[in-house]
Amino acid sequence: MSPLASIAIVAAAATLGDFLWYTIGIRHTLLAGLIHGALLLTTVGAALGASSGRLVKGLPIGAIAGIGGALSYYLLVAIMDSRTYGTAIPAAWVIMWLLLAALDGRWLRAPDRWSWREVATRGVIAAVAGGLAFALVRNRLWGRPPAEGHNYLMQYVTWAFAWAPGLFALIWARAGDRGHQGQRSSIAPADLQARIDRGESMFILDVRSAAEFAAGHVPGAVNIPFDTVASRLRDVPGSASEELFLYCGHGPRAYFAARSLRRAGRSRIVMLSGHFSAWQRAGLRVAR
Repeated sequence: MSPLASIAIVAAAATLGDFLWYTIGIRHTLLAGLIHGALLLTTVGAALGASSGRLVKGLPIGAIAGIGGALSYYLLVAIMDSRTYGTAIPAAWVIMWLLLAALDGRWLRAPDRWSWREVATRGVIAAVAGGLAFALVRNRLWGRPPAEGHNYLMQYVTWAFAWAPGLFALIWARAGDRGHQGQRSSIAPADLQARIDRGESMFILDVRSAAEFAAGHVPGAVNIPFDTVASRLRDVPGSASEELFLYCGHGPRAYFAARSLRRAGRSRIVMLSGHFSAWQRAGLRVAR
């Protein structure tokens, strides 16, 4: 599932939730808030899972993050800001994104887990960007209803704006970890090292900077910085029909490089799980 499709579905679920609150007149209680958070975030978990080809596995991480976010809201209301629509809402929104990043990167993606550093990086980006977006539209979503009543089309568009930054932060690099026709294509550091040690003919591309490459790289790798890949396609090792093992430091740069390579017809791209940071943590051989 693409990020745009995920945003569309989650925004629809959030808008439906608002419609039910406003039309049925659900009383705002702790139990109602927990149920709402769990159901809404289950949709988010489904979107994250679908983007990895693991829809069912994504459902519980959404529910857990939803309950965690709702509980943090009520705790913050009790100790920080007793207003129903006060600062506790954006604070809980930030906590929810951090929970989603941790559950996504360490459980949903197993065994190709993100490092804790990548979890933290993506979680902070999702929390900060998502928190700012939500803060900008919070009053439009949950403020005093307009005299003419709720415009649910506008509600939907507003929710899409609020959810977009966080979902992009967690989903956008997944495409770089998927192979031809949407099949996941990645290799664990130990497995790549074993194939190198067996003397297999392999094509490995390191898209970090020249300085990073010089400081240490996977044995046999060729270095083309990610921002020059599109202009140096002739220097990319191997042919379109052959596997190309790709990595950067943590993942984002390899994603951009993979996009350029796929546009040029290189469909057999295999990502190094965890990238060079995982290679180093595993204590594997480094060439210089």
